[in-house]
Amino acid sequence: MSVLTVVARDRCDRLGLKGPRAAEWLEAQGIEMPRYPNTWTYPGPVAAPAGAMLVARLGSSEFFLQDDAGATNLARLGAHWDRPAPGVYPVLREDSEFSLDGDDVHEVLAQVCNVNFAELALDSRPVIMTLMIGVAVLVVPQSTSRGRGYRIWCDPSFGPYLGDSLAEVVVDCGGSISGVSA
Repeated sequence: MSVLTVVARDRCDRLGLKGPRAAEWLEAQGIEMPRYPNTWTYPGPVAAPAGAMLVARLGSSEFFLQDDAGATNLARLGAHWDRPAPGVYPVLREDSEFSLDGDDVHEVLAQVCNVNFAELALDSRPVIMTLMIGVAVLVVPQSTSRGRGYRIWCDPSFGPYLGDSLAEVVVDCGGSISGVSA
């Protein structure tokens, strides 16, 4: 049974950075960086350790960072914004976030997206930017306690639509919904 979770997060829990010196700046702050575009990292195993920060490399010079619940990594980075770094530009990230996992997760995803998520190798830590029910999304596949799971982000103005649409498909496939409205 698939479970869709609508994740309620404070917008301060995530940050976007881009620019020709963004990677260099993040490395100078001690952030473990993904080596290749469209990959992600945590400072640890494929499943996130407590207090970790997801770092997704969206291109050669664009990054999406998100603290896990209770982590303060981004607050620590914020102290360095007193003096803006040349070639590093913050990007407002107020995305709606969802997580999807469970036995029928790939059946759900096959109905809402044209990416064959079942064939992705988790050990390569891919970041997928695609359309899901017509909405641009960022998807990070991960191992979860329930098997393979997917973290999904979208523009907040499309969050309610995407959440409602995903919920309908999850329920149609015999799954359940948890969390709050997007």
